[in-house]
Parts: sequence; structure tokens; C-alpha cells
Amino acid sequence: MAIDPSVINEYREVLGEEFAPFFTDLIETFFTSGPEFIETMKEALNANDAESFTRAAHTLKSNCKTFGAMEFAEMAYELEKLGSAGDLNTARQKLPILEASYQQLVAELENLRDQLGK
Repeated sequence: MAIDPSVINEYREVLGEEFAPFFTDLIETFFTSGPEFIETMKEALNANDAESFTRAAHTLKSNCKTFGAMEFAEMAYELEKLGSAGDLNTARQKLPILEASYQQLVAELENLRDQLGK
């Protein structure tokens, strides 16, 4: 997983001194919301609810793009497309990959958050 530095730099340029606290809050919010969206996706799969699955995948994708986690956003987008197509069987197979990638992303974001706190 990689975080696109150009996205971070845009925030830094626009926000100036407010960048570090803003971006730290953004990361902290994602640490809470990310698992919630993944859990919603699991529950939707268990209920064969393609609409809820798609909505959760879409929101997760959008949140990731906000701070430049483009690879992860692309994975979420692939799941969103599967949900939109009603292909929940393939989505069931791919969701564990997204979950594992989420853990990698969290590690990168923790590192970034720690750097911002200095």
C-alpha cells in the first residue's frame, strides 16, 4: 500500500499550519470508520444485500481517496463494482484481501500520523 504524496502535499499547501492537526484527525477518523465499513460489507454479504455492500464499498473508497490511499481505494472500487453487478460470490472471495490490505494501510497511516506529531 502506498499513500500518494501529492495528495498530502496539496493539503499541506492549502492548510498551512492547520495541516498536521487536520490530517491527524482525518487519519484517526479512518481508524474508526474503516473497520465499520468493512464490517458493514461483511454483514451485507451475509444478508445477500448487494445495495448495502455497494454503498459501504463506495464510501470506503471515497474515504481512502481523501488522504491518497489510491491502491486501497482501487480495491474498494473493485468491490463496489462487484456489488453493483450483484456478484456477491466474487465479492466474498475478494473481501479478505481488502481486509489484509487495510491492516497494511493502517500501519502506513500510523507511521504518517506519528511523523505529523513531531
